Amino acid sequence: MDPTPVLSVDGVTKRYGENVVLDGITFSLAAGERTALLGENGAGKSTLAKIIAGSTRPDDGGIAVDGRGVRFTVPRDALAAGVSFIPQELVYVPALTVAENISLGAPPSRFGFTSPSAMIRAARKYADIAGFDLPLDTPMADISLAQRQLVEIAKAVTRQARILILDEPTAALESEDSARLHELLGRLSASGVAVILISHRLEEVFATCDTVHVLRNGALVRSSRTADLTPSQAIADMLGHEQSSTAKVDRCPSDAPPRLEVRGLRRTQAPILDDVDLVVREGEIVGLYGLRGSGADTLAETLGGLHPDAVGRIAVAGATMNRLRNPRQSWRAGIAYVPADRKSQGLVLIDSIRRNFTLPDLRRVSRAGWILRRRERAVAQNLYTRVRVRARSIDQTVGELSGGNQQKVLVGNRLLADAPVLVLHEPSRGVDVGAREEIHDILRGLADGGTAQLVVTSDIEEAVLLCDRLLIVHRGRIVDDIAFPTRADQARALEAAGGIQ
Repeated sequence: MDPTPVLSVDGVTKRYGENVVLDGITFSLAAGERTALLGENGAGKSTLAKIIAGSTRPDDGGIAVDGRGVRFTVPRDALAAGVSFIPQELVYVPALTVAENISLGAPPSRFGFTSPSAMIRAARKYADIAGFDLPLDTPMADISLAQRQLVEIAKAVTRQARILILDEPTAALESEDSARLHELLGRLSASGVAVILISHRLEEVFATCDTVHVLRNGALVRSSRTADLTPSQAIADMLGHEQSSTAKVDRCPSDAPPRLEVRGLRRTQAPILDDVDLVVREGEIVGLYGLRGSGADTLAETLGGLHPDAVGRIAVAGATMNRLRNPRQSWRAGIAYVPADRKSQGLVLIDSIRRNFTLPDLRRVSRAGWILRRRERAVAQNLYTRVRVRARSIDQTVGELSGGNQQKVLVGNRLLADAPVLVLHEPSRGVDVGAREEIHDILRGLADGGTAQLVVTSDIEEAVLLCDRLLIVHRGRIVDDIAFPTRADQARALEAAGGIQ
């Protein structure tokens, strides 16, 4: 193998005003190597990826590809050098087919005309090279998120990428889809493609990556082979201290009144719900874990009012109904639903923290149809303090915040209702370890105050760390109930979720 690194990063520094985002980052990457960039939100990972991919210019330092110094001014320069970047928020044209999206930027043409059949043949060729099947004539809007990730990788293959950078590629994927994605990355790595993975899922990093680079506050604090490092050491490097260990306490007495009761809930349209029963008591945090398509996500969305075709008995603080027809009915019934996709379902990214906090219930801050600015600021400031958002002020635009702080804003605006029941759908998706700890601490505080919480998560570690009870869903049914789960129960939970009894 050629000893010359396929990528060298030498002293890369980036400043925004007086804020040093990257401080002299230096590392190298060999052909076929898979490395991970670890760090909290705001540590500089995405900025470093954007510099390597040509969308951001460094203030100092440089980059070399195959030993030759390069200066990328636009992403096209990086693409020409064999560098392809797949961001966390995928970029695609929903109305175009899979084949058309794969061919964007380089469509097969003859005399200036593009043939749909030629486009499909070319797309199939590149999908075959990458080793996966895709519905090439299907619009992107009609395929799954996991398939969209594969389309992005196929696009990188069409560009003959030799360095592939992926930002949180599995943050929104279930474990089965994540495994398939990593299997594909392994094949690309074996063919000589160097892979840079930005991820908060440490179990994936340590199972799939050769090396790890840890960033903290813009500085590179560790470069190591994964075999020479433990996840606990990596977390300590990311945080600058040892990860806290919060012992579980029995915060929910056995005679605590039920706040959420679900009986015989059924939905015949896939993903189905098959006679679901559950109870969440005052001050209790109940986890719901299941694989993609198990019905766990569907149950969360049903309680949020998104599946009016689901019918059963739903009681909230004693008030009973047979279905939730829309999100407004869910909200008014006393369920505060935190959706899984904060950017498209939960927040207005171009608006301020203040407005995002108060939008769910403007009646709290208005009179006769007019917003009372002083009251609005007071309510927003109170929520800002309760959920510990880190920002310049409540007037900062939400889109400027890190993922962890955006998630805190989302949780905060659901607290406006003072609802007895909080349903959280993937509450720490795409946030770093430190932000996850802070969000969990906030949720524990709410439980101590009596709020009943149902936490629907695809992160089994989150489920066992946070929850007082853990319910496992398989094929629309709750198949196991684990009281006070610990890490020792992870295998049991995974087996039950997979249908192994």
